[in-house]
Amino acid sequence: MKGLIYKNYLITRKYYFMAFVFSFITALFMILIRLSMIYGNISHDAEAVSDLTKSMWIFRYMPCAVIILGFAGYGEAFFTDLNAGWTRFSRTTSLSTHQIVGSYFLSEGIVLVFAYIMCLLYLTIFCLSFGDKISLNYIANITSLFCFGAIIQYFNLTLAMFAKKIQTVQLISVSIALIFPWLLCAYIYPKMKELENPDTVLLEWMAQQFEPIKAYIFPVMLFLALIFTVGGYFISVKGLERRTF
Repeated sequence: MKGLIYKNYLITRKYYFMAFVFSFITALFMILIRLSMIYGNISHDAEAVSDLTKSMWIFRYMPCAVIILGFAGYGEAFFTDLNAGWTRFSRTTSLSTHQIVGSYFLSEGIVLVFAYIMCLLYLTIFCLSFGDKISLNYIANITSLFCFGAIIQYFNLTLAMFAKKIQTVQLISVSIALIFPWLLCAYIYPKMKELENPDTVLLEWMAQQFEPIKAYIFPVMLFLALIFTVGGYFISVKGLERRTF
């Protein structure tokens, strides 16, 4: 199992390195804006500082979302093995289907946990650097992002066990992802008249729209993450067992 996990690491390390660099740049960009609000050019504009302060959730969670989404949903390891013939060859060895599928799930799980730790580290640095208290709500929200990343990660991996090409997985994933902006627009559009108020800050207003369901996000995401992890594993095993090469 360790050898299989290490193999997956060697295949995907370049992609995850680029995801790490992009995430670091995003986090640094947010910190620089926050510094500018205190010491830089933005600090001279009281209205801009006020608007950005009301939208502080963007500074806390946007880099975390980039980190989680950057490290989730990448199925290159499986399709590289499939194209190289390893997936077919491994079925003739002493490796069980459970071990083969388990190695992919563990590999992606380890990567996602690493991304989660990066998010917590960013939150800690950001809050301590600017005198903010680290609230349990902040951690719960980042954990919700982590669960969302697990849902994407294991849904894509489960699809990969049945699809012949990575493009098929990407097409299905993007098609499903397009449903969420549509639902978001359907939820927010009836309330757009509130934006006619000149004192309304867009990002603050958007955060307020989700206040009624905020308490349910964490338990729902946690439940769905467990379903997609456990259910996806057993479905993936069945998919690999029935796969034709």
